Amino acid sequence: MKRRVVLLVVGLAAGLLLPSATASLPRADAGWSRSSFTTALVSSATINPVPTLSCGSASGLLSGGVPFTWTAPASGGSALTPQSYTLTWTGTAGSGSATVSGTSGSVTGATLSLLGTSTVTVTANAAGWTSPPSLQTRTITTVLGVGGVVLLWTCA
Repeated sequence: MKRRVVLLVVGLAAGLLLPSATASLPRADAGWSRSSFTTALVSSATINPVPTLSCGSASGLLSGGVPFTWTAPASGGSALTPQSYTLTWTGTAGSGSATVSGTSGSVTGATLSLLGTSTVTVTANAAGWTSPPSLQTRTITTVLGVGGVVLLWTCA
């Protein structure tokens, strides 16, 4: 019986102490919500290649450079209108490039060497983007020189 009394006293004491211990703890509520969203509009654009490239003349003196003209590529809709063009030439006659705002430009005579050929292309530029190379290319051939200086060229 002594054991029962001790267990009863311990049980009563525990019953009295536990609710008061938990009653002093602060109550915590937790929750989570997110009510935001993101939208995006995606579109694409292209820069069409220059369709035609022509020699300004069939031959000439190098002092004036080698002139070229081209046709602006189609624009509108998703095709951007070019802001500038880059004329590029590369080959045994010399290499280089020139950026111009219109549809004509020239290969600088000082960049060409004697008895060589260079292929010329044009790319269109808009908003940091560049088109594929022109659909047509032209070839410059340096044909005559005196003392290592190129005087004449042909273009085809």
